[in-house]
Amino acid sequence: MQTVEEMASFVQLWDFVQSVQLTDEPDTIAWRWTADGMYTAKSAYNAQFVGSYSLFKGDYIWKAETEGKHKFFAWLLVQRKILTADKLLARQWPCNPVCSLCNQEQETASHLILHCQFAQQVWSTVAAWTQNLVKIPQSGLQILDWWEKELANLPNKTRKLKAAMMIYTAWNIWKERNRRVFNQQFGLPIMVIQEIKGEISDRRLPCGGPKLSFINNV
Repeated sequence: MQTVEEMASFVQLWDFVQSVQLTDEPDTIAWRWTADGMYTAKSAYNAQFVGSYSLFKGDYIWKAETEGKHKFFAWLLVQRKILTADKLLARQWPCNPVCSLCNQEQETASHLILHCQFAQQVWSTVAAWTQNLVKIPQSGLQILDWWEKELANLPNKTRKLKAAMMIYTAWNIWKERNRRVFNQQFGLPIMVIQEIKGEISDRRLPCGGPKLSFINNV
């Protein structure tokens, strides 16, 4: 050691090793993200989110009374990840930018699912059918604001049911859009309503369902 920096490094190293107790046991590798030091895929996945923070309430989706495919769609929808025309154009993928349901405005998730004239007719019928549990989306709302506003301050059982009805409705509007885009098949709003009721009925057969009056009218 010939410099002050080398002396300082030596003293610092000396302090570090004073608390180290050496044994004759062989070295082992411990995974820091589990209590027993053993690696698991779940802990590795969770470790990716350490320190992350989000105000988005994903539980409203995952606890809704729907099937897995509906929940996955809702997860993408609420975070504006479904491949509507605006998303495709942003990726420079060729597509028709106009909403296929109304042929009037550019297709975005909020327009397609909430504000399109076709979608509004579907929501109006669903609102009447559910005795206004599900409401017609207000003009100008974005998807996330609509989702959180509609489900805020509700009892747990009511929230699960309402979230399910919102998801079923949005999912079947999306399916109607895809039938038009990919199959050139054009349905009416009443046909979308029938699809919604059919999916609810199919789920109730194996899983049961909540005891609310409008659910029995599928």
